Amino acid sequence: MTITTALPDAATQLGLLFQYTVEAYKTFQKLSEMLPNPLTANMFANFAEDERNHRDLLEIKYAQSEGRIQVTLGADLRFQDMLEGDMSYREITEFLIAREKTMEQKLMETARSASSRDRNLFLYIVAGKKAHRMYLERELDFIKLYPDWFRREDAESLVVLGEPGQ
Repeated sequence: MTITTALPDAATQLGLLFQYTVEAYKTFQKLSEMLPNPLTANMFANFAEDERNHRDLLEIKYAQSEGRIQVTLGADLRFQDMLEGDMSYREITEFLIAREKTMEQKLMETARSASSRDRNLFLYIVAGKKAHRMYLERELDFIKLYPDWFRREDAESLVVLGEPGQ
């Protein structure tokens, strides 16, 4: 990422948050498209929609900021590994939980020190990160029971009816 001018810390944070949001959106959208499990695919589609909404709110905030930020999105190698199938479903889920938790904590710290004008935006996004983390922890529980959970096309009936023949 490059920042073209000397920016106040708040503008830098806004740029980094925007970058994270765009990367998360792209990752969640791709996962929603490639996973056969309809419950998991729908969850990731909802996450992508959340990130798109966060991006829209950040753009509104950015339009009101004084600094100009040039953000170059660098490929996160872990995201790339995930999308290329180089990580197990458990590793993907644990990575995403850690990433969402880290962002939640950073945003909460930022919200505590932010001006009253900025605090609401950060708190709004923090709530989204918490929700994502909770859903991902549910997926991790299913992965522990069924290592192929993300590939399970019968996920809905498995949740409702249990394992066939038991």
